[in-house]
Amino acid sequence: MKKTERGSRKVRKEKGDKKRLLLLILAALLLFAIISLFSRNSRLSEAYMQHIYPLFASLFSFLSSIFPFSLYDLFITTALLWLIGMFVRLLLRKIGWKRFLFITGRFALIVIAWFYLGWGVAYFRDDFYARSKVSKAPFDRENLMRLTETIIEMVNQSYVDCSTMDKENIHLEIEKSYATLQETLHLIYPNGKRRAKPMLFEPIYSGMGVSGYFGPFFNEIHVNHFGLPFTYPFTLAHEMSHQFGIAAESEANLYGFAACINSNHPMVRYSGYASVLGYLLRDAQRLLPDAYDSLLQSIRPEVVSDLQRNSEHWMAARNSILSDAQDKIYDAYLKTNQVSSGRDNYSEVVGLLLSFDFVQIINQKD
Repeated sequence: MKKTERGSRKVRKEKGDKKRLLLLILAALLLFAIISLFSRNSRLSEAYMQHIYPLFASLFSFLSSIFPFSLYDLFITTALLWLIGMFVRLLLRKIGWKRFLFITGRFALIVIAWFYLGWGVAYFRDDFYARSKVSKAPFDRENLMRLTETIIEMVNQSYVDCSTMDKENIHLEIEKSYATLQETLHLIYPNGKRRAKPMLFEPIYSGMGVSGYFGPFFNEIHVNHFGLPFTYPFTLAHEMSHQFGIAAESEANLYGFAACINSNHPMVRYSGYASVLGYLLRDAQRLLPDAYDSLLQSIRPEVVSDLQRNSEHWMAARNSILSDAQDKIYDAYLKTNQVSSGRDNYSEVVGLLLSFDFVQIINQKD
């Protein structure tokens, strides 16, 4: 009798396991079908980011703002420790292969759904040109020369010593700037809260050369305080743009630049001009070799000093193993999410600057 009962329980358990596995497979197929639909239909993705995402952004950013530490960093750390623990249990034969695959598969499914429906759909929306109905300007020597000269003139005029900076005030100034630019940049405002948080593992991120990042699971903005003060406003404005649903790094650079130069705060304006100047000089060195030296000489010595100090500052902290690994992982991550240029996408801000009439912002502010 007891053997019969045990046999019956075993049969019921096996049927239950098969049912749960089937439901997990169906859920996975449904999720990937939804993600595929968004990835193939930019209009649907745009509608989602305009009407559904703001609800997630408001909810998660409100909850995360209650805590002074990074929930994203805590979640990633806990998840990695949990996965390691699961592998250890598997090796010690405290859990079978089927159970292991089911539990980890279910966890992965939840994380993927959370990522894409909470923010990741932003990778599939229309690009800046389509959203803003802006025509793409030719990327040629003449336009690059004109743009570089303009930015050099503006950075020379806006230079200010940023060694002493009230970061809380900077945050408020950038927030006000985004509020006034919501129509120009086609943003849904306020779209939740934006509280800049410190990184839990700042020395590790510094070794990888990470100045800031957006945590999509809890809608959190992180800024590395290892960075030099004059770079802080632009880094913060860049990360804040991600919270508005801007996924592409080049577009985040453009939006961060626009928010900075629209500000009445001199340090914020200088940070915007100085931060994009580096991208322009890299392209000028490659495409305008005959004019590069004269362009460099036309920059104020104080600005050149800031840019050189910034480069040396990050190189001193760089860990080649961590940095190379981070570059490869992030490059693969971006390409997986339809950013074909990978990490090079950051530098594509120059093309956006050529097409974006940022002079209207300057005139509007003045």
